[in-house]
Amino acid sequence: MLIFTLMGLTTVSAEETLSIEVLPQKELFNVGNMKPGDWAPRTATIKNNGEISFNYTTSVKPDNKSLKLYNELLLEVWSGNEELYNGKLSDFTGFPPRVLSPKESEKLEYVVRFPEHLGNDFQGLDAKFTIYYTAEGEADKGSDLETVTGVIDSGDGSGESILPNTATNMFTFLVIGLLLITVGSITGLLVLYNKKRKDLDKI
Repeated sequence: MLIFTLMGLTTVSAEETLSIEVLPQKELFNVGNMKPGDWAPRTATIKNNGEISFNYTTSVKPDNKSLKLYNELLLEVWSGNEELYNGKLSDFTGFPPRVLSPKESEKLEYVVRFPEHLGNDFQGLDAKFTIYYTAEGEADKGSDLETVTGVIDSGDGSGESILPNTATNMFTFLVIGLLLITVGSITGLLVLYNKKRKDLDKI
């Protein structure tokens, strides 16, 4: 008599996880006393710490009510030699989804620029914003979200202008120049008048 014993085999399958990490954590930009013509480069590293591939996208939103400076700042985003975005920070809605495989990472280069044409009325303002990184797994395998913040400050907020008051200086120089020309012209006329008068006296 043959006896067969069937032993059940239990298979334990670990749930695949989706995890995105952004470095530096929490804060990417914290720039103070920025002036027209200045720029601030920063590097963010995006990592896939999970077991499945994902597509990730980004977006940015302002965090303070005053948008005067925020609406004028310029932003560039690069991946190596590939330009992903170049325009106003306020217009940034991300770039086409980028794929990261498990344990893979990539670096994004950010540059915020303070336009040269902005004047003294932008001194003492700041722009606060949050950059959102959203990872989406394929076939509805979940999603993950990471955020980093940014602050661009154009001065100490004391109300005292620390930008060069070029308009006032130019006006002052023009007035001084006109005064010197006027004085020189009057002096020249007086010299000519006195010379002619002396010549007439000799006759």
